Amino acid sequence: MVKNTRLLAPYAAFAFVLGFAWFMLAPLVPGLIQHFKAPLAAILLLISLYGYAMIVGALPAGYWTARSGPAVVLRTSIGLTVVGLFIRALAGSYGLFLVGQIVAALAYPLLIGPIGSVLRLSGIVRTKLATGLVIGTLFFGMALGSLIAPHLSSAADLWLAVVLNLVVGIWLWLALGHVSDAPRNLGRVRLVVSSWWIVGFVVSSVSVMYGSVSSTALTHLHVVNAAAVGGLLSSLTFLGSAVGAAAFGWLGQARGESRPLQRMLGVLTLIFLLGCAMLLTGVLSPSHAGLDVMFLMFGIVSNGWYTLALESAAARAQSAGSAGVATAGYSMASNIGVAILPSLVGPLVVSAPSAFLIILAMLIIIAALVPFLAKTAGPSEPQQQPA
Repeated sequence: MVKNTRLLAPYAAFAFVLGFAWFMLAPLVPGLIQHFKAPLAAILLLISLYGYAMIVGALPAGYWTARSGPAVVLRTSIGLTVVGLFIRALAGSYGLFLVGQIVAALAYPLLIGPIGSVLRLSGIVRTKLATGLVIGTLFFGMALGSLIAPHLSSAADLWLAVVLNLVVGIWLWLALGHVSDAPRNLGRVRLVVSSWWIVGFVVSSVSVMYGSVSSTALTHLHVVNAAAVGGLLSSLTFLGSAVGAAAFGWLGQARGESRPLQRMLGVLTLIFLLGCAMLLTGVLSPSHAGLDVMFLMFGIVSNGWYTLALESAAARAQSAGSAGVATAGYSMASNIGVAILPSLVGPLVVSAPSAFLIILAMLIIIAALVPFLAKTAGPSEPQQQPA
């Protein structure tokens, strides 16, 4: 099993409750619009802040972890999360809610961005398995938050997020007492830009874009209960993403060399991504069963691939410290895609469906070539495998 599970369990659990607190806002959007008398764009900004925070904060988080070790960085993430969610739950105005959401969002890059260094500097050896577990629980929390939130009041949702993050945050805080500071002999810490970032860019941006345009596209195609179907598809994608990250992280660890597995996942992602696109544009008849299966499978294979590519980006680094900077750069590239692609390409699903399909086909073909063409891992990788 993974060494130092004393840290891995609370680290993954905190990723879960952070994702839960983040995406519980998605089904609350109509209520928040009414409560704060704010436009839709202003409420959607509250959800998007986590992505913008990753763009701005991922690389600084990676360098900070390399220089100071994971304990201080993760404890700062815990503090920002709890304080931000507490402000959010107390907010009586949009402005104060926005402040709380900004504070909580700043914790996200500190928790996930430098995952490559967090795992290695904490003594966790089976990094593919551990990466899959952390990313999988993050997505499972996002899925569960979006499913549970509609069944509670807004106030109950927001305070539940505070309590969960406080309790699990205390658990993680105490576990970090067993993690030492970064060793002084890490050597030069530098950013290693790799082609694996393309995988993160494409998978993340397309996943978010599908979630944002599915209801609109299905409405345009006169699908019955299009809004409800679109929400279900988003939940299925998140659930598939959680299963894919954990399952293929484990499988990649068991196989040792993940390159053949990533080639297979790249091809499968291409098939299911284009299948989803053809259903949303009406090239294929959008039956409920076909939509459910296609979006679930897209979530499973794409996020399994995303997780292994993230670990491959870390393996390209020359040291444990640089591994965190590499994964931070990967996360930054992923969220740049999330910030750009849905707004630029998403509207084409209705206005220019052929262009929508062509652009997505070009992007996924380029990404699918990465496991076939990327360089092998750097010399630090053998040191990261179990003895």
